[in-house]
This record gives sequence, structure tokens and C-alpha cells, in this order.
Amino acid sequence: MEIKVAFFDVDGTIVDNHSTHSHGSDMELVPASTIEAIKLLKENGITPFIATGRSPFMIEDLLEGLEIDSYICTNGQYAVMHGKVIHEAPYSETLLDEIVDVSKKHDIPLLWMPAEHYILSGANQELLLSGLEAMKLPYPRIQTDLEKPDFKVYQMVAGVTKENEHFFESIKEIRIVRWQENGVDLLPLHGSKATAIQTILDKIGLKPENALAFGDGFNDIEMLQAVGMGVAMGNAHKDVQKHANYVTKPVHEDGIYHACKHFGLI
Repeated sequence: MEIKVAFFDVDGTIVDNHSTHSHGSDMELVPASTIEAIKLLKENGITPFIATGRSPFMIEDLLEGLEIDSYICTNGQYAVMHGKVIHEAPYSETLLDEIVDVSKKHDIPLLWMPAEHYILSGANQELLLSGLEAMKLPYPRIQTDLEKPDFKVYQMVAGVTKENEHFFESIKEIRIVRWQENGVDLLPLHGSKATAIQTILDKIGLKPENALAFGDGFNDIEMLQAVGMGVAMGNAHKDVQKHANYVTKPVHEDGIYHACKHFGLI
């Protein structure tokens, strides 16, 4: 099995969100060993991709600092390879209407994610703001009454506790994936990081066994299963780790470098 591409989740994988270091930029939260590992992978002919639930504007610092020009964003709804968009799947107007209807009925805040920014709408916004703050993510624009966007939406996030997430189960065309105590991704039924990865592999003529992926969250499970070698971080939930081929050390213990060394890639 020859690895030619490597896909990296961001939060909890590349970025140590629980680091006590100052946070002027995401690059300050990337372990030095991870920076070195990605540099060595490139020198050894392995192309790195970022694969994240974030919007593109939220990873600009990482792309520049790690010298990466290929990425999957918004959990697979938007993908760029060598600076060119190769895949995009915005939410349909019908699906957005259904999500907004549930949100209004139950006073649930929503985070709308186009490529260039994100917008928080609805009631009880503190549910999502607390989660964004905990993950050291940028403060969103606020537009309380947003219902009909005039832009493409690549991801929707709802501020809802576990006991109330069933409100969205009436929408048959979404999957509910929890990423934080008060936050869930409302993902299109057939959209995922894995879907975007397959598009990329098809485009460059590679097979899943030529790909490696690192992740720690529930939204990474399909990605870990879609490649020849899926690596879960040591800080990942046990239910995520059981879907991986290999469990490495936590992000703050040089997990990415350790796994790359383990597999002889660097």
C-alpha cells in the first residue's frame, strides 16, 4: 500500500484547541511536530489535504502556515485542489426552508456557513456562541431574522442539546452529527468528507488504499473508513477510535508525527 495523499481534520487533530498557549492565530495551536510531519510528508511525495467542518475563510491561517493549497471544507460540501474548486454541493432551498421551520418552532439558533464567512441567526444564540468560544473559533456575524439567504450555504449548524436534537429528525434529508455539547451539524444525507475524498481520488486517479486520514470527531468516522489507513487521534472519543485502523497519541503528544513515523512515511 503506497500512500500518496493524506487528509487531516483540523480541530482536535491538527489544532490543539485545549492548548493554553496564546491564541493570536490557529498556527499557534499547531504542535511543532505536526508542522514538521506535514513538511516531511510533502518532501516524500505525499500531498496533504485539510479536511474540516470549518468554512474556507476559517482555515486561511493554516493553509498559509502549513503551505497547503488543497482542502475539503464544511464536512465535504466544498473542496479545492491546488487552489481550484473541484467539488461543491450547497444546500437546496427546500432543505434550508425545512431547517428554518424547525428552528423557528423550537427557538433553536442556527449557524449559516457560506465559503466566505458565517452568520448566526435565531433565538438562544448563546448555545452556539459558547461552543464557538470553547473551540477558539471566530465570532460570527449576527443576523437574527435570517431565513432566505442570498448566498450559497455549504453547512448548517444548530444550537441544540442532546435531549432536543430529535426536533430535527422530521427532516429526512439530513444527518445529525454532534460536535459539541450544545451544537450539531445538520449534514445533507449523502454529503460527507468521505464523498469529497472519493471525488478527489477519482480526479487524480488514486484508490482508497493510496490515502491516509487523521481525525478525532464523529464527523470524521466516514472519512476514516473511506481511506486505506484511517488514524484516530488518542484524544478522540472511543466510539470514533473503534472505526480507525490505528489509534495514535493525542494531538498534544505529537500524535500526527508519531503515526507518520510508525507507518514509515517520514
